[in-house]
Amino acid sequence: MSNNIKKPVANIRKSVSSDNRKFYALIILAFILWFVSFGLRWFNFWVSMPTSVAIIALLAWDSSKPLIPAQERLWQEALWGLGCAAFLYLTFFIGNQVAGLLFDFAPAQVKSIYALQEQVPTWLIVLILIFVTSPGEEIFWRGFVQRNLTARLGNIKGWLLAAILYAAVHIASLNFILVMAALVAGLIWGLLFMYRKSLSAVIISHIVWVILVFIIAPIT
Repeated sequence: MSNNIKKPVANIRKSVSSDNRKFYALIILAFILWFVSFGLRWFNFWVSMPTSVAIIALLAWDSSKPLIPAQERLWQEALWGLGCAAFLYLTFFIGNQVAGLLFDFAPAQVKSIYALQEQVPTWLIVLILIFVTSPGEEIFWRGFVQRNLTARLGNIKGWLLAAILYAAVHIASLNFILVMAALVAGLIWGLLFMYRKSLSAVIISHIVWVILVFIIAPIT
């Protein structure tokens, strides 16, 4: 193999190796940060969680890929996001009824999730959900994790594994209902991202759903 060929091949291998290290490092970091927020609880949740999400989103962000591509019709993606949010809310409403019948501990675990609202004013929670955690989680979990996994494993396997990882980081909370909620949400948002290839659609869906379920019409 001539030197003219060897150099590009070596550069490609180096780039792939670097991408792999970044991918695995950020997955590990996500587990650590979620453990600090949900498990150790050293800080106010509304300080630790948005900080954690901002860190991994910024580290995962690829400035070469615009959040909203020039050719994307934002209004169309917004409709998909709104529809997905409504479907997800209905799914959770039904799921809450079923979980209450199947598991005696379900109501208490749901209540403990909503108890997080007591730590800071509602207006601050709304700002955090809209501008930090919702877009940040989608940039990382769908835009980075799922995109990388589907490139490696294919659409279906990448989608499923990304949703499983999204649920797995919530195990630190020791809240079964929260873990299952993350799995369901991860599957639905992942499916939307796989179909639309649009971060704006899943970000809008995440924002609308979390404001509905946490602020406007809590499911208890």
